[in-house]
Amino acid sequence: MEKKVSNGMQQIHSYVLQSSIALHCRVMPPPCIRNPYLSDASETDVDPFGNERSKSAGLFSSVTGGDCPSQYHTDFHEIEQIGAGTFGRVWKVLKRIDGCLYAVKQIIRPLCEDRERITALMEVQSLAALGSHENIVGYYSSWFENEHLYIQMELCDYNLSSQKSSLLTEYDALTTLHQLAKVLLFMHDRGIAHLDVKLDNIYVKNGVYKLGDFGCATLLNNSLPVQEGDTRYMPHEILNENFDHLDKVDIFALGASAFELVTGSTLTKSGPQFLSLREGNLPFLPGHSLHFQNLLKVMMDPDPTARPSAKELVASPIFDRIRRNGKT
Repeated sequence: MEKKVSNGMQQIHSYVLQSSIALHCRVMPPPCIRNPYLSDASETDVDPFGNERSKSAGLFSSVTGGDCPSQYHTDFHEIEQIGAGTFGRVWKVLKRIDGCLYAVKQIIRPLCEDRERITALMEVQSLAALGSHENIVGYYSSWFENEHLYIQMELCDYNLSSQKSSLLTEYDALTTLHQLAKVLLFMHDRGIAHLDVKLDNIYVKNGVYKLGDFGCATLLNNSLPVQEGDTRYMPHEILNENFDHLDKVDIFALGASAFELVTGSTLTKSGPQFLSLREGNLPFLPGHSLHFQNLLKVMMDPDPTARPSAKELVASPIFDRIRRNGKT
């Protein structure tokens, strides 16, 4: 009996010790900085945990290594990898505590310095500042683990790049354009540009189109660094480091994405097609109305001031049929 009690106490002590380590691993916060995407953000970076962090820095650094319980593996059951890119991998996961499916993005490159962590957090901060919108991939949580950033996101059915072989009808392309124009209007009204609109970053869930991957998001007022997105979807002005019309960069990229969808072509990073599209020379699109083709042409105009704003795009009469049918 005494032996059983003793063993039980040892197990409890071991559990408490492990829980304490896990608590330190999870709760010790990263540097707390202002969110530059919020209009009421303070001008001064603050770290309210700085004093506590310095007191326990030795313990914190010692428990974030290989022996530290993984929040990712503790909280989620990994099902399969559903995406991979230059900077990150995306996994389909089941959250153990609520039984729901999510997508978790892991930033591949180790983030060893505070400066690197702050840069990586820009995506999280832009999503948090924007809040909920039906046409933005939902953001749930994020955390640092073993020098990597993890972002828990809404799980979508697929992205449009996986459907490029099936050409969209003009009506479906207009539905996509209208929903994405609405989310660009939502973002631009809040002073934020996406700068990486492309088929890889347009997702579909239950028939609703959603914009994701805000790793290049910046402020329209040029108060934050500008990191251009995929060159295939970028207009001449941003490639030439002219950042005066960042909202119109998103409009060009959305037009290029729609062009790719209805033609089934793959945009190039250089060459004749690349130059022709940036000079406003779109080829004739058989089977599509001149009204639709003119819309793409003006969205991809070489002069950013000639492109419609997101507000003007949303209000375009070309979407009247979509609005009447209640598709958006």
